[in-house]
Amino acid sequence: MKKTILLTIGMLLILGQACAVWSMDLDEYLALVVGYSRDLKLADRERSMADAQKSEATAGALPKIFVEAGYVRNFTDTYMFVDPGALNGGEDGGEDSGGGGDLKFKINRANEFSASAVLNQVIFNPAVVYGIRGASQYQQLTDFVYEASYQAIITQARRIFYQAVLFEKVWEVRVAAEENAHENYTSIESKFENGLVSEFALLQAEVRWKNTIPDTSKARRDYDLVLNNLKTMAGIPVLEKVRLDLSLDEYPALPDTIDVEAVLARRPDYNTLVMEEKLRETNVKANRAAYYPTLYGSLAGAYSSQSDEWGFDQQNTVWRGALSLSIPIFMGGATRARVKKASIDLEKTQLRIQKARDDIYNELANIFLWMREARERIESAEATLVSADRAFSIAEATSRSGLATQLELKDARLDLDEARLNRYLAIYDYMVAQFEWDRATGTVEFAAGSDSE
Repeated sequence: MKKTILLTIGMLLILGQACAVWSMDLDEYLALVVGYSRDLKLADRERSMADAQKSEATAGALPKIFVEAGYVRNFTDTYMFVDPGALNGGEDGGEDSGGGGDLKFKINRANEFSASAVLNQVIFNPAVVYGIRGASQYQQLTDFVYEASYQAIITQARRIFYQAVLFEKVWEVRVAAEENAHENYTSIESKFENGLVSEFALLQAEVRWKNTIPDTSKARRDYDLVLNNLKTMAGIPVLEKVRLDLSLDEYPALPDTIDVEAVLARRPDYNTLVMEEKLRETNVKANRAAYYPTLYGSLAGAYSSQSDEWGFDQQNTVWRGALSLSIPIFMGGATRARVKKASIDLEKTQLRIQKARDDIYNELANIFLWMREARERIESAEATLVSADRAFSIAEATSRSGLATQLELKDARLDLDEARLNRYLAIYDYMVAQFEWDRATGTVEFAAGSDSE
């Protein structure tokens, strides 16, 4: 009995979870997208890579210290042989040199200990300086790339959220039209049974009702498809139910005139190109640095000892310092070729910047025209909706009294549905244009869950 109760409770919990509904507004959805986005995670990894490259470049200017220690166990003795005659100034070890053969000296011990420490320091090398500068510039570049990716993803998420709400409204309009057509058919059927209307009127009402069913099914399918895309973008399981909290009745006013130079200063994609230009300039200088000499310094200390016992006998300690100057004389033209290639890359980046400025000017003008046209459509659609709603109310009332045909009622309903959909579509287009405007002006803002700073 206890197992049955536990099993029942478990099934109820599972069913409760399966029936749970994700209710979220736009900001909550954007927070999920930012936390889940693989593209943002990749861009963030690029920033981490840039941090590592900057640390690596900085390490080239810091001193390098090496410490070594060693032990040697000699199992055999090593000797040095000396000609006594050579010590006395003789030419060879013959009879004139005093005879007696070579002298034999043992030059090793059973145990040898050694230790050394070396410090190397770059004193003058322009390539290291430009390497550090370039790494810092690349780090800033990856920050701009991340911000551009962030703004693009936020814009895309906003768009799909509004698209889902739009498709939900379309579905609701289709459902309302189907319900209205069915109610009208039921009313006509009742009148037909009482002999108040003709069979032709009944058939017209039935056809009108059944023609709305495929439109309702298609609207539901379209809504489900875009809802699945919305869930996938935020990492929400596709089988989970989602309720979107958003009203299409609210939309901002048209933007004011803007300062294009201020826009360029805010656009992360444009700033990426500007930072790339600085990086290219640094690269030209870094390649030219190969013409200059480099100066290195080092300080080394060494200790050694030998003993036939386990001790430190016959000790030697040596310290020394050194400077090394390297001057390039002839490199076969390789340096000149690298400088030329780097200069060409710089010119190409400068051309891309000029093109980007022109594209941004054009983009801003086009989006503003898009927004203005959508705003005019909203105003027109709202006025049309008022008239269509009034016309349908009249057609519905006169149809009940037999003064209007089913065809007139159908046309009035179609006009009303079309007016509603046109208004929703105009608002959606206006909001999408607003999102693109925010992205184009570099003013995409979303604080909750954002790590774009």
